[in-house]
Amino acid sequence: MIQQKVTIVTEAGYSFAGFIAGQGLRFLFTLLVAKLLGAEYLGIYALALAVVQIAEVLAVGGLDAGVLRYVNLHEEGSDRRSALVASALKTTLLYSLPLTLLLLVFSGSLAYLLNGDKLLQLTLVCYVCSLPFQVLIAVGGHAVQGYRKLRPKIIAGQILVPGTMLLLTLLVNAVAGHVPALLFPLPLSVLAAYLWLWRQLCAITGVSLKDVWYAETDRMMLRYAKPLMLVAVLGMVSHWLDILMLGVYAGAETVGLYQPAARTAGLVRSVLLAFAGIAAPMFAAMHSRGEIRELERLFRILSRWVMLAAIPPGVLLLLLPKTVLAFFGDPFAIAAPVLVVLTVAVLVQSFFGLYDTILQMTGYSNICFINGIAGFSVHVLLNALFIPRFGMMGAAAALAVVYLLLATARVFQVRVFLGFHAFSFSLLKPVIAGVAAAAALAAVKPFFDTLPGAVSFGSAMLLVFVVYILFVRLMQLEQEELDVILELFSFIKRTKKV
Repeated sequence: MIQQKVTIVTEAGYSFAGFIAGQGLRFLFTLLVAKLLGAEYLGIYALALAVVQIAEVLAVGGLDAGVLRYVNLHEEGSDRRSALVASALKTTLLYSLPLTLLLLVFSGSLAYLLNGDKLLQLTLVCYVCSLPFQVLIAVGGHAVQGYRKLRPKIIAGQILVPGTMLLLTLLVNAVAGHVPALLFPLPLSVLAAYLWLWRQLCAITGVSLKDVWYAETDRMMLRYAKPLMLVAVLGMVSHWLDILMLGVYAGAETVGLYQPAARTAGLVRSVLLAFAGIAAPMFAAMHSRGEIRELERLFRILSRWVMLAAIPPGVLLLLLPKTVLAFFGDPFAIAAPVLVVLTVAVLVQSFFGLYDTILQMTGYSNICFINGIAGFSVHVLLNALFIPRFGMMGAAAALAVVYLLLATARVFQVRVFLGFHAFSFSLLKPVIAGVAAAAALAAVKPFFDTLPGAVSFGSAMLLVFVVYILFVRLMQLEQEELDVILELFSFIKRTKKV
């Protein structure tokens, strides 16, 4: 059990580092666009990106997960593995090309539907042209991961794409102005990342362009992937639903004002995504062996760890929303109440997100799909009711309500189907520490408000983390956490023996 937890911490560390790097670069890109181009251009970028990412999930067709699974069903060095990779790449490329053409033809209609003008249409056209390469990056990255090589996938998707976008936006804006800086960085960055990943893919898998050209469709892998595509599309549409419906009801400028708050609050869920990805196969393995008690213990430990990591940044965003959004520019401070509501929503999602993971990994994927359909339907309804009346705040409130309803449903379902939950006294420790850190920050906030923005936020961050860690330490770590720390830092044991 200890070794499993150490594996989770170690692997989650690698995954988390790459994910955080990508999130950080995307956050900086959002900050840069807001500063250089303004709210309207940021809104156009967000709307066009939403359309392309939903189309990407459709074109991938679930074959990212499919190739990852099926490559691992065959021995290393097997020609069958290379054939599966070539088949997945060819199939998704064939899916993406007609979808790209369709989006190009109807780009004007899409721009009109999203309450946009010719600039939104032109942005859609530019971004849609990158769709085939985005699809190949998604499937190629998972194919390489199937060969136990995670680094190329992380570098291509989390470093090269957002990092190149950041640099190109600065360069193109300085040379050619605002409109080219909006249009060209994304497709050029995706092309550069694809070319880099293709070289890695060929070297690792042995697949060539000729192999992809002559590859035959693997129908078994395709049948496995189809249901996953439905779940992925539903998740992606749900992810972008507030942005899209804000565009329909309020226009690109409102979307641009909302996007920094959404992107900033989204940073809090990073730890959940990192731990969920590593814990998922372990949940499945424990359940298949009938180790329900161990599964419950692991589930509770991970829920506590996610909460421990999510609370400090949540406290900062809840108490300093204007300070945070001021980094994007003075006009974005209007969204400070929106950031507060979105932070609450994301904290709820983080605290209860592992309930969805454990339902999926213990054979209740049909329940997860029903939850997704129900959550999506309620989200659409609440957005339609709230956004016309309350604008950005309506979109944030709708998201918070949906996350709360889904959390309640999943807690009930795990209790009924698996017979346990994550609640315990030890789970209150990070909450108490978070309340103490929030109280300390609230007490000195008037003084911090007199300081320059960066100094104020840096001082607040230091205070929150010091108070939080102090209170967590005073309440003592759980024995399982001490075991993992001692195992990870085994030199401590050796030092003590010496």
